[in-house]
Amino acid sequence: MKVCPQSWHLPNNAEWDALKAAADRDLAGVKLKAKSGWNNNGNGTDDYGFSALPGGYGNDGDTKGTFGGVGDGASYWSASEHEHRSYGAHYRVFNWNRKDFLWFSNYKSALLSVRCVKD
Repeated sequence: MKVCPQSWHLPNNAEWDALKAAADRDLAGVKLKAKSGWNNNGNGTDDYGFSALPGGYGNDGDTKGTFGGVGDGASYWSASEHEHRSYGAHYRVFNWNRKDFLWFSNYKSALLSVRCVKD
């Protein structure tokens, strides 16, 4: 399934890693988060106009159809699949209380945000 418009694509792990490196690995979360909207004074400086907003995540398990983490975190899909599980893919997480951002993997049915990159 294609989630991005024509001439755009979902970033893969290498592209997410390049963004993190360009934004100073240890402070990338702060520098890429929006200046407002984050709980507990977790706002960023938005130095590069990425403006990550804390949209949270949608649950796909036992609590399917519910949302959590709004105001606390932002989760963005990567185009890179999990190395050993074809039903999973990687994603990046920004949290209100972290200066960097992390990566995890999850079932592709999870309800996470996307950021598209121009081809």
